[in-house]
Amino acid sequence: GSITRAQVLTTLYRLIGSPEVTDYRACTELVDVKAGAWYTDAVCWAYNTGITTGNSTTKEFNINSPVTREQLATFLFRYSNNEGFDTSARGDLSGMLNADQVKTYSMDAVQWAVGTGLISGRESVGESGNIIYDLSPQSGATRAQMATILQRFCEYYHI
Repeated sequence: GSITRAQVLTTLYRLIGSPEVTDYRACTELVDVKAGAWYTDAVCWAYNTGITTGNSTTKEFNINSPVTREQLATFLFRYSNNEGFDTSARGDLSGMLNADQVKTYSMDAVQWAVGTGLISGRESVGESGNIIYDLSPQSGATRAQMATILQRFCEYYHI
């Protein structure tokens, strides 16, 4: 099944040890973040640290929306920066299908995720029988993909 944006941030929040949250402005600045919910501390922590900004137009976090592959890369990239990890790796997206669909805000994050091997693209066979990799940045990430990417992340950074 798919994994939601709130579930991803809750996972990262727990990975860092669930630090105490004292700043709950995300509950007032993002209209769909409710105080006292299962995700509140995680989303507030991520908002306070810049891991998420929510949607600047609608002022929503979109709690239950499936996380896209590029959003997942962006959350992990910002998390890594927040933790002081080296995020200088960049992968070449030029040979990947749908690389042109990566949004500007997430380009560095997706290139980093490819460069570190966190995301490799979905393998498929091209018209001439060659193997091609579909980046699918706008596709929802599944729980299995999140688990695989998080395992690769932990191995890459020796967590």
